[in-house]
Amino acid sequence: MKKIFIDSDCGIDDATAIMIALASPDIEVVGISAVAGNAGLDHVVNNITGLLAYFGREDIPVYKGATTSLLGERIHAEGVHGSNGLGDVELPKNSKTVESLMAPDGLYKAAKENPGLTLVTLGPLTNIAMSINLYPELKSLIKEIVIMGGALDKGNITKFAEFNFAADPESVQFVFDAGIPLTIVPWDVAVIAMYTEEELDALGLKDSKAGKLLLDMQKVPLDFLEQVFGFRGVGFPDPLTMAYVVDETIASRRIKGNLKMELSFNTMRGASVPSEGLEMDIILEIKKEKFNPILMQIMALE
Repeated sequence: MKKIFIDSDCGIDDATAIMIALASPDIEVVGISAVAGNAGLDHVVNNITGLLAYFGREDIPVYKGATTSLLGERIHAEGVHGSNGLGDVELPKNSKTVESLMAPDGLYKAAKENPGLTLVTLGPLTNIAMSINLYPELKSLIKEIVIMGGALDKGNITKFAEFNFAADPESVQFVFDAGIPLTIVPWDVAVIAMYTEEELDALGLKDSKAGKLLLDMQKVPLDFLEQVFGFRGVGFPDPLTMAYVVDETIASRRIKGNLKMELSFNTMRGASVPSEGLEMDIILEIKKEKFNPILMQIMALE
C-alpha cells in the first residue's frame, strides 16, 4: 500500500485526481493540503472538504495553506475552472472541517508518521517550499515528490509557462534545489492525451456517482476550449499525474533530466528551462489506453 499526501489547488482536474486516489485499492491518502491557485483558497478548501464528504471520506485530514505566492503574486483560472474551481458545480453542504494545523505542519506530521511518504503536488508549490524551509528533515522523510507542473514545449497560461509553475516559480526552484527525488509530469503529457467530448462520453462514466460529477464539472472547460481553440475537448494533467502514482508503468516515455525556473520578470517568467544534469525523472507521455482503466475505477466510489 503506497501512502500519499496530496497538495492541491482543487479545481476540476484536481478533483478528478483526488477521486482516482480515493478509488485506488493500492493508495492510502494520509492527508490533503490546500493552496490557492485554480481558485481562491476558501473555494479550494471547500472543494476538498466537500469532495471528501461527498464520498464518505471525512477521515482524511485537510490542512489550509498559502493564499498567494511567496512574492505575493496571485493568478487564478476561473475561465477554465469556473468561479468556484469546480466548473460551478456545487457539492452538497457538509460538516467536514479543516485541521487546526496549517499545511506545512500537517505535511510534516504526516511525513513523521509515515516515513517513505510520497508527496503528490497538483498546484502551485508554495506550501511545499514553506514546509521544506520550516522542516528541513522532510528531505529524509519523503521518498519522492511527484509534481504536476511545467511545460517543455508550449505553456497553458503564457506561451512559455504552465499555470502551476508560473503561479509561484520561486517556490518551484526552491523545491527543485531541496534534494528530494522528483518526478515531473508536465503539461505536455496532457496535451498528448487530450480527450474530446465524444471520447469522454464513450467511457460510460455517467451512470456512476463519481462519473456523473466528473462529466458535470467538464462543461465549463469544454466551453472554454471550444471558444479558444475551436474544438470541445479537455486535458487531464492532474488525473494523469495521479494515475502515474497509482501505476508507474503507464508512463510510455520518460527521461532523466533537469529543469530550472525562469525567475526574471519578462515574458519568459515561469518557464521550465531544460538544464544540464540528471536530477529528476521527467515523464513525456502516458498512453490513454493505459490511463482509461485507472480513471474508470472512480465508478466504484459511493
